[in-house]
Amino acid sequence: MKMSRYSLLAFGATVSAALIDLPVHIQNTYCSVDFAVGTPAKPHRLMFDTGSTTSWIMSSDCTASSCKNTSGYARRFYDASASSTSVELDSASTIGYIDGDKLTGLAMQDVFTGELGGIQWNQTFLSVNESSWQFITADGFLGLGFSSIAENHTASLVETLLWADQLDAPRFSLYYGSDLRDNGTQNGVLTIGGSHEDTYVDGSVAYVPLRKEDPYQLWRAALRSVNVLVAKGPNSTVIVNNGRLPTTSDPAGTYPESNTTWPMYGSGTAVFDTGAGRISVPPNIIEPLYYNLGWNLTKLINGQERMECEHLNSTWALSFTLGEGDVKDDVTFTIRGDEFVVPGRQCMPPVDDSPASGFALIGAAFLRRHYSVFDFGATKVEDYKPTLGFGRLKEEYDYLTKAI
Repeated sequence: MKMSRYSLLAFGATVSAALIDLPVHIQNTYCSVDFAVGTPAKPHRLMFDTGSTTSWIMSSDCTASSCKNTSGYARRFYDASASSTSVELDSASTIGYIDGDKLTGLAMQDVFTGELGGIQWNQTFLSVNESSWQFITADGFLGLGFSSIAENHTASLVETLLWADQLDAPRFSLYYGSDLRDNGTQNGVLTIGGSHEDTYVDGSVAYVPLRKEDPYQLWRAALRSVNVLVAKGPNSTVIVNNGRLPTTSDPAGTYPESNTTWPMYGSGTAVFDTGAGRISVPPNIIEPLYYNLGWNLTKLINGQERMECEHLNSTWALSFTLGEGDVKDDVTFTIRGDEFVVPGRQCMPPVDDSPASGFALIGAAFLRRHYSVFDFGATKVEDYKPTLGFGRLKEEYDYLTKAI
């Protein structure tokens, strides 16, 4: 059965007519949200990923060898034959990911419902029968990139709702939570159709436009430069200024231990990717970056030097300055050394090198330290003016503060 239009039903406590608040589930460091899919509705957990677009769910056609599962999570497979609203769209796709994982599946359409009930709509996705994602604690992916790079006969979940004028605002937003442990009190939320900065943000959200593209593909901003700042005094700290370069608590006139900037000369890009766990910087600056922090990258890799949690501290910070217009309009986002620490997890060298010159991949290591707003700027593709916004967390919502 194919529904001819989108339908809105009665709503639960955290779902309004056009705003969906989805609790974030964390297991083995993977972060995901739940949707109900099909008729009758069956729950499925999807790992949210701003680095891809097409959503997918492992299907009942998976075998133990075609969809290996070593995650410890009991997966729930999508069975099209058990849903009266499933529609096969006669298209097969294979998706390869930057880390080497890949999958194959058939394009489908079926009814999606927010986790706690409420808004329902017809959503396109892949029903996957081959997947190398054996470690993820989820049934599939929720793609949050732009539909211009979606697989044939599919569109992103957010834009499907956006184009049907079913959202309060043309945006989605993310708060990872104040406890990132598997067994912690998880209170993160992925909001589709709005944002809750008044609740979570200390101060204001700083916004930067995406790099101008036609069409837009990913949440990709123009990267002007990368900066490392190291405070001078033994008791000095770096002070993060959201939207601007950081400063230090050193007395006025004191030269920092290090304050080095690597310009990208107009060719830099930074992709903000919830599907990536770490931060990667252009390969030509990775060794000097560690050198400015007092480390030898080769020795770290070979185990001759070891990065301990005590070395991830408030005396240094890594900043990304974004913009491609007038320099005065640039916006800088910073993560301090101690913000790479996640209570209960192993400490390790915090930054990798990316696969391409001028390219930075900014993943969860940065995103979980902020309240993130991904704004399309309009409901129609031709009117899009997308921006990325980040706000520093209030103490009561900060997992580092809560861990003290």
